[in-house]
Amino acid sequence: MTARVVTAAWLVLGIALWNGVFDLYVSRGAREYLQKQAEFELGRGPAPVMSVVMANATRDGQIMASAWALIVTAAGWATVWVVRPPSPRLRGVRRSDET
Repeated sequence: MTARVVTAAWLVLGIALWNGVFDLYVSRGAREYLQKQAEFELGRGPAPVMSVVMANATRDGQIMASAWALIVTAAGWATVWVVRPPSPRLRGVRRSDET
């Protein structure tokens, strides 16, 4: 595999990770709303507003998903950069110098 393919694979992994973490936070927000609604019906708390709960869950999801995707993608790209052998052009070796 070439470095470009591996780099693209890390990018795809970062996008998939972002979607998974964001979905996790949004589903937690839905459960939080249902929990608050149940507490309200039992007389143990104020009436929840779904738009507020879901807006908070969406914001938190965007922040955490972006952070995790950035960390994982950057780590993957760093490994590609470290493992990839340097090109002859960058090493300063020329054909005429090799004898």
